[in-house]
Amino acid sequence: MFLRWDAMMILSLRIVLKILSRSLKTLIICQRMELKFRAKRDRKVQRASFREILAMVTGEGEIAEQVKISPQENLTLSSWSDKVLYAALKEILGSSTSLHLQQNLFVREIFGLGAPPLKIEKRTKAEKTGNKRKMNAAYQKARQRNMLKMRDKRM
Repeated sequence: MFLRWDAMMILSLRIVLKILSRSLKTLIICQRMELKFRAKRDRKVQRASFREILAMVTGEGEIAEQVKISPQENLTLSSWSDKVLYAALKEILGSSTSLHLQQNLFVREIFGLGAPPLKIEKRTKAEKTGNKRKMNAAYQKARQRNMLKMRDKRM
């Protein structure tokens, strides 16, 4: 019974390896097929993506990218599928990608980030300048009072 099962497993593994080797050959052929009327930037992007796919299929390289979400949090894209998913999400959300990664529970759940961390309220630039103006105004008022007292003493 066990010998049969092992033989079946070996046979199925061989079939899978043949399929993978064929797909790998096809991938290499597709990489070399390059149309000359494409823009230089498009060709560079295509070559880079083929290199990444080829590295992942052959197991030679790992894609480990760090995306900074906030000062306390980073998103690690450890697989090629994560990277493709992040690229698609970035294309859809545009400039608000980091905001969604910080606050949107659904997007955080997709990447396995968990609940958003507690947020410490920071003062905005307007509040900081407002406080400076108030302090400067109080200082100016005290200075004027002091100068008025000095004028009275002179006479």
